[in-house]
Order: sequence, then structure tokens, then C-alpha cells
Amino acid sequence: MSQLRKRFIRDLKIRNYSSNTIRNYVTAVQLLSRFYGMCPSAITAEQIKDYLESLLKNKKSWSNVNIKMSAFNLLYRDTLEQGWKVQILKRPKSQKKLPVVFTQEEVTQFLSVIKNVKHRAVMMTIYSAGLRCGEASNLRIRDVDSKRHRMMIRDAKGHRDREVILSKRLLIYLREYVRLYKPKDYLFYGQHIDRPISTSSLSKIFKSAVERTGIKKESHLHTLRHSFATHLLNKGVDIRIIQKLLGHRSVSTTVIYCQISKHRFENTQSPLDDLVI
Repeated sequence: MSQLRKRFIRDLKIRNYSSNTIRNYVTAVQLLSRFYGMCPSAITAEQIKDYLESLLKNKKSWSNVNIKMSAFNLLYRDTLEQGWKVQILKRPKSQKKLPVVFTQEEVTQFLSVIKNVKHRAVMMTIYSAGLRCGEASNLRIRDVDSKRHRMMIRDAKGHRDREVILSKRLLIYLREYVRLYKPKDYLFYGQHIDRPISTSSLSKIFKSAVERTGIKKESHLHTLRHSFATHLLNKGVDIRIIQKLLGHRSVSTTVIYCQISKHRFENTQSPLDDLVI
């Protein structure tokens, strides 16, 4: 590990960023350095702007570019003390797109094409509890409370722990998975039993399964989390409970799922219809 990378990670830890955010920011800087084949300290302000512009031209999402801008701001202002290089950066306007969600039939189709027990177990876990990718990766066996049918998500976004649902159906499948794969610490380990499965591996599992289903929606792994929230809303679950399960700090973040959920609107009647007149 280079000295610059160590210093950058140190600065991020001092700011109390989550392990997932640190990983994303470090990756963002690595990609910038690789793009130019130069050490980040030698990259100019114009080159940083050109790189971000190339990402937008290649249809990278607003959130993707936003993460990289945040990473560059911290790197150049704090770690390298070259703040002038990022002073002129302007964040792209937020895209007002609604999240893509799968129907319940599409989720069934998606899970059914995954034959590998481990791969299906982790995808079931993400959907059944509305987890972020990094949260699923970092799950440990001790976080699964089979008696209370709850899972503990530790050090989630914003450094907040939270409890989520442990589906009875998922618990049955996880027991079979544990019997076959015998995890010791991390529930879903990667190539080495003492290391968690990587988020990039999870994305590959998701993408491969979606391709086999023939689903044409522009989806990504986070689509399972969006689908979880929307399906709960369709079932009539209170939005503040969904907010708590998702770990949103503000209910305004969760409200977006109300715009996706047509079911509740279509099945809502005027109170006038309840009157006997």
C-alpha cells in the first residue's frame, strides 16, 4: 500500500467515514490515477475536470460522479493540501429519476435462475431485508438472531446500527447454506473464509442472474433494496417502519417509494364511499 493511500485512509477514518465509504473513495482515486497513469499529486485541476466530464459523457450516473467528486475534494483539500485543484469543481445536477424496481414475479424469476446455494442465499438476504451491498458483504454469523428473527446491521451508512427483518423462509435457506459452506465469521465469505465476499462479486452475481432471466429493466444490485421497500409499501406497511428498516435518517428519503407504488393509490377509496347515505 502506497504512503499516499495510507494517509488518505487515515484522513477518512479521522472523519469517521464508514468502511464502505472509505472503500468507495479509495477506489475512486485509484481509477483517476489509472486513467492518467500518474500519481494523484501530479494530476492537474484541468485533468480532474476532464476526467469527470468523460464520466458524464459515458453516461455514468449522478451518484457515481458525485462519489468521485467527494473523494477528490477530500484527497486534494485534506490529504494532499492542494485544495486549489478542486475549488472550481461543480457537482452535476441531480437526476430526478425514480428508482427501478422489480415486480414480485420478477424477483421470483431472478432468484429461481440462481442455482449456486451461496449466491442465492446472499441475493435472498439482500432482497428480504432491503440491504445495501456493503451491508450484506459485512454480515457476520453473530449478527443473525434466529430466535427473534432479526439481523443486526452494524456500522451502516452514517455509522448507525440497525435491526432488520430475518425472514422465516430465508432462515431455512441460510441453515442449508451454513451446513454446506460452513462459514466461521463472515456469513458470506469470499475466496478466503476469513474475508467477506467483495461487493464487486455481489454485483457480478446479480448481473449474471438478471441476464439469464431476460429482464430488460436497467437494474443494478440496489434494485433489490428498492424492490423490498416498494413491495412493503404495497402491502400497506407504514412508511416510517420502512424508513427504519432501510436505515434512512429522514423519512423524506423514503417517500420516493410512494411515487413508485401505484398499487396503494389504485386501491385507495374516498372516505365518502364508506358512508351510508
